Amino acid sequence: MTNQGANDNRRDEVWPGMVNWDLGLGGNHVSPILWRCDALRAGKLYNRSMFGTREEAEHFASHMREVEPDQVFNVESIRANQVWN
Repeated sequence: MTNQGANDNRRDEVWPGMVNWDLGLGGNHVSPILWRCDALRAGKLYNRSMFGTREEAEHFASHMREVEPDQVFNVESIRANQVWN
């Protein structure tokens, strides 16, 4: 949609309360530390997941060890600025 006239004062606006900003699990994360869970298969990186707390990462790794016994899961802390600048 384009504005047709130079004197057209219409603007695209959003009504307050009509937008839901869902940032996922990381939306409430404010710590400078993240927890990275790497899944390795045959010594090569297969998958990488990020978590806001160590408990979340350890729970995920524990569950995945049961589901994918042929993978090795490593949990380590990293600085958030290594992911987002």
